[in-house]
Amino acid sequence: MSRVTAAVLAAVLLGGGLLGPSACSRDSAHDQREVETPDGVERPEETPNVEKSDGEGEGGEVVRTVHVSAEEFAFAGFPETLPVGTVEFVLDNTGSVEHDLVLEELGDEVVVPETAPGESAAGRVALLQRGEYTFYCSVGDHRARGMEVTVTVE
Repeated sequence: MSRVTAAVLAAVLLGGGLLGPSACSRDSAHDQREVETPDGVERPEETPNVEKSDGEGEGGEVVRTVHVSAEEFAFAGFPETLPVGTVEFVLDNTGSVEHDLVLEELGDEVVVPETAPGESAAGRVALLQRGEYTFYCSVGDHRARGMEVTVTVE
């Protein structure tokens, strides 16, 4: 029996398995547990500034965390593509004035509120359809001065 098969069998037996009383209900505590990658199984490479999360995007669970920096008058750290699902953005304001992060396609939804220079803030947004999304800074004339990024959701 392989190590992966043995690990899955042990998890089923120890966790009540498919035959236990929880088989018909969703156990949110169970959904939050981290699962270690078995030895010999390769993990996909991480994309810079993008972290994987436990979630799968259903019910608002975060599928990616993206670290973005903002300064006058540009963003850095946006990936070219994002997955469908809920994405958490961490905005690090490395500039000397306030910046925010707004998403045009969702009615100019504020993803991360105005963040003071030297501060960081986070916000989540559900990107539930494939397509192009435009993120921008809505403070003053920052967008007109170049604080705008288009990302493809796949």
